[in-house]
Amino acid sequence: MTGIETTIVTALTNNFIGQMIKSGWEGINKNELLNKDVGQLIKEGKYLFLREYTQRYWDRHGMIKVLKMSKPMDLESIYVNVKCLGNLVRDYYDENLENKYRESKQRRFNFRDDGKKDGLLLANQEQYLMVLGDPGMGKSTFLRKVGLEALKGNQGSYQHSLTPVLLELKNFKENEINIQALIEEEFKICGFPNVEKNISNKLEKGELLILLDGLDEVPTANVNNVIEKIKDFVDRHYKNRFILSCRTAARTHLQRFTDIEIVEFDDQQIQSFIEHWFSSELDCKNETAKNCWELLQKEEYKSAKELAHTPLLLTFLCLVYDENQSVPTNRSRLYQDALRILLEQWSAEKRLPNRGLVYENLSIEQEEILLSEIAYQNFVADKLFLEKREIVKQIKDHLKQNLNAPQHLDGEKVLKTIEIEQGILVERARDVYSFSHLTLQEYLTAQYIYDNDLIEEAVKNYVTETRWQEVFLLVAGLMRGKADKLLLAMEKEAHNYLKTPLGQKLVPILQWADEMTKDSVDSPIKPVGRRASAYCHAHAYAYAIVSANDPLIHDLGAVNLTSTCAYVGLCSYNTAYVIARAYGNAYREIFAISIYGSVRLVNLLAQYRIVSKVNFYQLIADLEALKQIIPDDKITKKHHEELADQLFKMWNTAFNLTPELLNLSLDAISEIDKHYFYINRLILDCQKVAVNISPTVWQEIEDRMLRIP
Repeated sequence: MTGIETTIVTALTNNFIGQMIKSGWEGINKNELLNKDVGQLIKEGKYLFLREYTQRYWDRHGMIKVLKMSKPMDLESIYVNVKCLGNLVRDYYDENLENKYRESKQRRFNFRDDGKKDGLLLANQEQYLMVLGDPGMGKSTFLRKVGLEALKGNQGSYQHSLTPVLLELKNFKENEINIQALIEEEFKICGFPNVEKNISNKLEKGELLILLDGLDEVPTANVNNVIEKIKDFVDRHYKNRFILSCRTAARTHLQRFTDIEIVEFDDQQIQSFIEHWFSSELDCKNETAKNCWELLQKEEYKSAKELAHTPLLLTFLCLVYDENQSVPTNRSRLYQDALRILLEQWSAEKRLPNRGLVYENLSIEQEEILLSEIAYQNFVADKLFLEKREIVKQIKDHLKQNLNAPQHLDGEKVLKTIEIEQGILVERARDVYSFSHLTLQEYLTAQYIYDNDLIEEAVKNYVTETRWQEVFLLVAGLMRGKADKLLLAMEKEAHNYLKTPLGQKLVPILQWADEMTKDSVDSPIKPVGRRASAYCHAHAYAYAIVSANDPLIHDLGAVNLTSTCAYVGLCSYNTAYVIARAYGNAYREIFAISIYGSVRLVNLLAQYRIVSKVNFYQLIADLEALKQIIPDDKITKKHHEELADQLFKMWNTAFNLTPELLNLSLDAISEIDKHYFYINRLILDCQKVAVNISPTVWQEIEDRMLRIP
C-alpha cells in the first residue's frame, strides 16, 4: 500500500474501534465472520475486511489517468481544493454582461469572484448536495476526493463517520434500475462481507455517503427514469448523505438537494496545481513548477494561461509542458488540441454512450466549422456575449445551407446538446451565452478566416484593433503553406497609413532615420533595428519639445519609447530596453542640466554602431566642455534655461534634428504609434509564430520595414 492508503486505513480503523484490539484473524472461522454484522466485526477487532474495502476503494477511485497521461497519478497528490458558488450566475437576468466584462479588463468571462466557498466545507454542511459545473471543471474528481476524505475518518476533512460508495450514472442504461442492488454490487467488488444484510442495515441507519457521479452522462432516453429512481431512493433512505454531480447545462432541480456550482480555478489554485503536478525529486531540483508558472505569467502566454482556469485544460497544459519544458510559441496547434479535447476526446475517454447531436449529420468536423462561423460573425460584431435566439438562428441557417437540414430543425436542441456535451458554448445568464474561453473564440475566428480565405479583408478592416491581435497571431500559425500573404497584406496597410495626413508627417522622420543609419558598418543590429533605434531618438526628441519641463509627460514618453524600441529586439530584448531607456534619460537629464545621460547614450550608440553620420568623439568632447561651465551651486531660473537650451541644441545639431522635422503633438505621436508602428510590430510578432514563410519574401519585407516605399 502507498503511504496515503496506509494513512486512510489507519485513520478508518482508529475512527471505528478507538484502539487496535490485538485479537486478529488467526484461528477464526472465516464463514462465521462472514455471517456477522460488519460493525460487530470491527468491535471484535476483525478489521481486515474493512482494510480490504479501503484498499479496493482506493484502487478504483483514488487514482486518476486522463488525456495522454502515460501512467495513473495519485489523485491526492495533485488535488487542489475546489471553490463553489451557491447562487448560480446563470439564474440571473443580466443585460450588462458585455459592459461588465469590458470594465473587468481581463480575459476571463467568469469575472465574478464574490461568495465563493470551499467545496469540502459545503459537503460537510449539506446532507443532500447537487454539485454542478461545466465540462472539465473537476466534478468527478471532487466526488472521489470527498469519498477518500470520508475513509480517513477523524484524520480526514469530511466530518461525518460514514462509509462512502460511488456509482457512475453513465452505467444506468436499463429501464429497470435498482440503486440498492448497484450499491451492493459496488461493495462486493470492493470486498465487503455479507453485503445484502450489511448494506440494508447501513441504509436503514443512515451510515452511507452515496456519491452519484454524472447525471448528465445518463443515456438521453433514460434520464427522466433515472431522476425519478434517484428521488424515490433518496426519499426512502433519507438518513444517509448524498452528493450528486451534473453538468450545469443539464441541471435538474431535485427538491431535497442544495445546488452549488464549481467555479474555475483562480491564479492561486492554478499555481498550487502546477506545484503538485511537478513535485518529483527531479522536478524540485530543476524548479520545473516555478518555471512553468512563470512562463504562464508572460504577456505572450496570457491566452494559454486563460485555458488553465479549467482544471482539465490545465492538466493538458501540464502534460504539454512536461513533454517540452515549454509551451509552444505557435499557439494555434495548442488551442486546436484543447478544442478537440472538449469536442470529442473527453467524452471518449469517459466512455460515454454515443448519444450524438440532435442532427445526426453534424460530425465533429462539421461542428467545428459551425462553431468557427458563430465565433467569427460575433467577433466581427464585437460581441462576446450572445443572445440565445441569435445563436439558434445561426445554427439553423448553417445546417440548412451546408448540410441540407430541414427547415423545422430544432436549433435550440442542437445548442443545448453542444452546451451539455462539450461546454464550448456556456450560458452565462438567462438566455445569454458566450464561448467558454475567449481563447477558443479567437482560435475559431482565426480558423474561419483561414478556411474562407478572408485574410486580406480581415487585415484591411481590423489590423490596428488590438482585440484582433491574438486572432492574427493564430492565423499566422494556422497557415501551413506560407504566411507570406498575411505579412504582405499587413505591410500594405502600413504603407497605406503613410498616405494619410498624419502619416505624411511621419515620412520625413523615417527618411531621416534611414539616412542616419544606412551606412553603419559591422553593427550587431540589423538595418531595420537600427532604423527603429534612430526613430526612438526622434521620438524622444519630439517628447522633449512638447513636454518641456513636465516630468510626468516626460516619464510617459520614456515608457512609450521603450515599447517603440522593441524593434531593436531583432538583436536582443535587453539591448532594446537599455537603448530605449537611455534615450529617455538623456533628454530628461537635459532639463536637469546634466550631461551624464547624454554621455551614456552616446557611448551606447557608438558601441552598437547604430548611426553613421555623427562624430561621437567631437560630441563627447563638446559635452565634457559644457560640463565644466555648469555651476555646482544653485543658479537662477533664467540661467538654468539658457544652459538647458545650449545642451539641447548641441545634442540635436550633432544628429541633424530640428523642431520643424518633429512638429508633432503628443496626440499625433500616440496615433502614429497606435497605427503605423503597431502594424509593424504585429508583422514581427506574426513572423515569429508563423510555421512557414518564404525566406526571400521575409527578407524583402524586412528590408522595406520603416522605410518609405
